[in-house]
Amino acid sequence: SHSLAGTSIGQRLACLGTSAGHLRRPAADHEVAARLGGRIAADHVIVIEREIPLASHHGHVPLAGITQLPEVPWLKRHDPRHFVFIDTETTGLAGGTGTMAFLVGAARIDGRHLRVRQYFLTAFAGEPAALDHIERWAGGETHLVSYNGKRFDLPLLAARYRLAGSRDPFAGLPHLDLLHPVRTAFRTRWPDCRLATVEHRLLGFARTNDLPGAAMPGAWLEFLRGGHLGILPAILEHNLHDVVSLAALMPALAAAYSGTGGIAEPDAAAVARAWSRAGMPKRALRRLNEARERLDEAGLLELARLHRRDADWGAAVRIWDDLAHRGSIEAIERLAIYHEHVAKDPSAAAVLAERLGRREPGAAPHLRRIERLDRKLRQARISA
Repeated sequence: SHSLAGTSIGQRLACLGTSAGHLRRPAADHEVAARLGGRIAADHVIVIEREIPLASHHGHVPLAGITQLPEVPWLKRHDPRHFVFIDTETTGLAGGTGTMAFLVGAARIDGRHLRVRQYFLTAFAGEPAALDHIERWAGGETHLVSYNGKRFDLPLLAARYRLAGSRDPFAGLPHLDLLHPVRTAFRTRWPDCRLATVEHRLLGFARTNDLPGAAMPGAWLEFLRGGHLGILPAILEHNLHDVVSLAALMPALAAAYSGTGGIAEPDAAAVARAWSRAGMPKRALRRLNEARERLDEAGLLELARLHRRDADWGAAVRIWDDLAHRGSIEAIERLAIYHEHVAKDPSAAAVLAERLGRREPGAAPHLRRIERLDRKLRQARISA
């Protein structure tokens, strides 16, 4: 992991040269910059820059994996040098100006490093200059990467650029919101898909004494009022971890989708459906076959669906038979459809239809199927 992990907030504050984070009032930008290990980028804007070697790990994940991602359904053609990993810390509705970002972290690959820049406001008045610096660092030929950024971070930044009378530099850029492929793969496996859960379960990364998000807006407003840094160094560290976790999440999530390892087992059926939707059913089939021994009912039904799609009826029927013996209603229904329409065996289909009728009495589709098969059997007897 990079060097900030594993120490307490108190130790980190001590490293930054303050035990309680107190500054004289008013806090001059140069004092704040010195305490936070940054430099003044513009009036009321401090930038803190970190270089994290790609040769290092974030939790269990080698960061170098960002530069050699396998094919995945949620990321088409890409150049890793264009990735910008972005995360904001915001004021809530404080201060009467609407929600704004008092801290924006953005990272991109720079040679053999992940270079992280954090733009920190020391006053509301610094926002236009900060937005300008963020555009210069993160705009241009960029592929944005966020976590819930499509719903939160990027609409917020768009609104702030608009209020500052500037165009939104991120409008129309490719944007990968990793929350969505994480949800697809793990929503049935985990209690939630918060970034902290992802870090613990997929990255093997543990934060020490991390801050609750609710504490952050108040800490910044307290700093504006009295010049006290307070927990601001810890907020910067929280944001740094967020951004680096985004970078580590890409190779970790890619491994979960491609079946090339990782510490968390995804929902194989959901992952296979994602491959199919992306127009790669052979990858979906391979992924399910690799996980065959661990598949639940949904996974086996998806595997049977792919076999059916390829007209491999023998493989599909074997799966449906096995699931039907275990009592799967969907498998029984699939067998009934197969025997009626593919095998042209209304007698076998009728037995299965009656079984469905007993399992779900009164269900209209089952009743219609039973009536239809009864007619077919009567007609067959008359013809005979």
